[in-house]
Amino acid sequence: MPLERLEPGHYALKGIVTFDNAAVVEENGRKLLQKELQSGQSSVRISLKELHKGDSATLSVCLSWLRLAGNYNTAFCFSGIPVELQALAKVCGIDELLDASSCPPCSAV
Repeated sequence: MPLERLEPGHYALKGIVTFDNAAVVEENGRKLLQKELQSGQSSVRISLKELHKGDSATLSVCLSWLRLAGNYNTAFCFSGIPVELQALAKVCGIDELLDASSCPPCSAV
């Protein structure tokens, strides 16, 4: 599974997320995240530094998880956002949303 739980509140999205698998990645990730969010986790960080390939479908998955966390009033951020994904977000006009959900630098993840 591309979304892996590293420790409480810390995840990594790994591998390839494209139109071919985005729906499955989103659903499996949502189920994993929802368990933690329902337990009262106050913040969630997802590292994208091990994402090998992503496209606009990847952005859609990330936005879905961001919305899910918002439903639980949980602080949520992405770290290690690949330059290509940042550029795509800019083209799509959602770079400010992606920037707003970027984590401050952290050596742990």
